[in-house]
This record gives sequence, C-alpha cells and structure tokens, in this order.
Amino acid sequence: MVRWVVRAPAILLLLCACAPAGASETQRVDPFTSWYSVDFPAADGFDFPVGGPDAKGAYTDPQGTTHTGWKVDTRVGDAYPLGIHNGEDWNGKGGGNTDLGQPVTAIGHGRVLHAADFGQPWGNVVVVEHVLYENHEKRTVHSAYGHLLEIDESVHVGAVVKRGGPIGTIGRDPDGTYYAHLHLEIRADPSLSPTFWPSSHDWTVEQVKAAYLAPSEFIRARRKLFVPQDEEVLLIVDHDSDRMRRIEGGEVVETVEVGFGQAEGRKRIQGDLRTPKGMYFVVQRTRGEIGGRWGPYYGGHWIKVNYPNAHDAAWGRGEGLITAEQEAAIASKWRARELTNQKTPLGGGIGFHGWIEDWAYDGPRGLSWGCVVLRNATIAALYDHVPEGTMVVIR
Repeated sequence: MVRWVVRAPAILLLLCACAPAGASETQRVDPFTSWYSVDFPAADGFDFPVGGPDAKGAYTDPQGTTHTGWKVDTRVGDAYPLGIHNGEDWNGKGGGNTDLGQPVTAIGHGRVLHAADFGQPWGNVVVVEHVLYENHEKRTVHSAYGHLLEIDESVHVGAVVKRGGPIGTIGRDPDGTYYAHLHLEIRADPSLSPTFWPSSHDWTVEQVKAAYLAPSEFIRARRKLFVPQDEEVLLIVDHDSDRMRRIEGGEVVETVEVGFGQAEGRKRIQGDLRTPKGMYFVVQRTRGEIGGRWGPYYGGHWIKVNYPNAHDAAWGRGEGLITAEQEAAIASKWRARELTNQKTPLGGGIGFHGWIEDWAYDGPRGLSWGCVVLRNATIAALYDHVPEGTMVVIR
C-alpha cells in the first residue's frame, strides 16, 4: 500500500520532541515531518514519455504506415536558430509528422501544476511536479510537455498522474511552423513559468544547464527509486536535532535521542570516525554478549546497515578510491538490501548499538567510531521492531 502522508495526529503528538517551548508554528514543523510528508505519491522511478517505458515502441502514422523506435533531435544546451535549447525534442523515427497524435505519458508519479493552451509557439502545455527521494535527500523537479495536440481529459491543475499515465498526444505549434514532436523539459528550478524560454532572457548555456536537467540522462539514472512512504518500518536519523524517529505503517511510533561518531561531518573513508549520511538497509542483528576488546561498547545490541551504498560508491569511484567493478557490485548489493563490500577504502561496519554506560543527553554526542549510538534501554526496546531489510535514512 502506498502511503502518501504521515497522519496528522501522530505528527502532532511528537512535534514537541523537536521544538522548544514557545516555538512558533513554523518552527514546530520538524525536520522529520518536512522530509517524510508528501501529499501526492512520490516517484518510484521514471520512464520515457513516448514509445512505452523504454521509448522503443512501434507506432502507426496517420497514413497507416508502421514505424519502430523514437529519437531525440535536440538536447539541453544545444544552440540552434531559436536560441539555446532547454529540453529534448522527441520525434518518431519515421520523421516529419509521422508521430502526430501519438500518446504522451507521464515520466513518473506527480501532480499537475499547469495544463493549458499557451498559444504560439507552445500550444498545449502540461507541467507536472514530482517528488523523489535520492539517498537521504528529498528533491522536487518539474517535467514539462509542450506542443501537445490534445491534453488528456483526466489532466487538469491539481490532478495526480501516475507513471506511464496519459498526458496527451504529440502535436505541432499552433501555426504549424515545425514538424510534430514532443518538447520535454525537466526543470531543477521549480520557480520557472510554464513557457519560460531562457534565450528570451539572455541566459547562457551554463545558466540553462544549471536550471534544466538532461531528460534522457535523468530518466536512465532513475528507472527505479525507493519510496520511504512504502516502507512498513522506517528509521530516520537526523544529525542536526540528534534524534531518530521510527515510523511503522505510516504512523510515527517514537522519537528518541541518539549519538554519533566522534568526528563531525559525513563519513567518507575508513577510519574517519564520522557517521555517514544516506539511505541504507538493515542487514544483520545481534543481541547478547558481543566479544572482543570493544564488545562492551555495543551495550548488548548491534543492528548493522549496508554502508557503503550506491551513492557512497559513486563518490568513491569519482575520487579514485574504488574501481568501476567495485562500484557496480556495491550498487547491486545495496539495491537488493544486502550487505555491501566492507573492505574498500570507503570502510564499513556501520550500524546502531548501545554503549558501555548511559550517556547524558545534555553532554557530548560524538561517541562512536561512526555508528549511531542509542541508550541501552532504548536500543533494547527498538531491536525487535527493525527486522532485516528495514530502511534506515541518516540525514
């Protein structure tokens, strides 16, 4: 079951845990709620807008001839007679107007912001807002579909669209100046108007590429995404507030105090004594006496997560710390919610545990070698609620 929002009573019950007495209503919107709450389905991945999910489907032109495959004629940042292009122009491989009237579908779950005829040269335009979760970050992007022949009757401002659901059909500009095609944009800047054209504002290529994402690259890199609201059990750890929240079945269950690694900042390499930031999954649990020199510091409980994840591995590959093969293997294991390679320069052995003694909530929080630390009674109560496979987001 897809859960779109945290139910209000559960949120309000625990807001005081993260807001000081006398705080304004604005201050009482805690970091957990702002990160987790959505009022339409978050994207579980993205597909291409024409020719089926992989943009390889066949289509029949108005004359009854069948063609196979789709192509991109113009890309983000391309200079052409009308200025600097801010999206991709999709056309059927039959060329010309052979794709006129072919279906256009939503690239991902989202909510319609605009759906109207904006006249020459845009014609019918639909703009959809998408929320997606990448690693520990919540993002918002807008997809825009221009030169539509028709807008589907289900598409109107405020409507929720599903991945692969109807948007409209491929058309031309109202004056018929150009061949039929779909103009597709993915905007990283949500403030842009529905028909904003950068070249009319003297934007440079650099400005265009900062505000607009390359659609094909964006989609290929995000065919499948994890959705926190779909998780039966979810742990969210927040560095700034020194707290962790547990959500079960979409309901907030508890918010507790936590400690972190001895060094400040985000974990990147083995031995840096920092706690990572990212989306991980529980892969191992141990309760009882833990042997070794540092065993007593676990407080009798150990819940291990699969750090490093695909995003850590991509960073490590970019820094020359791991090979392409290691990156691919880590990404594959992480997506399968399995233990990833623990023996690269990125390090490993990250999870939740107790401590050798109870630590003061008003004292130092830098306790561990990189793990999230809970009081012993807290982790003992938590242990049975986080089975292997549980999503853990450390922000």
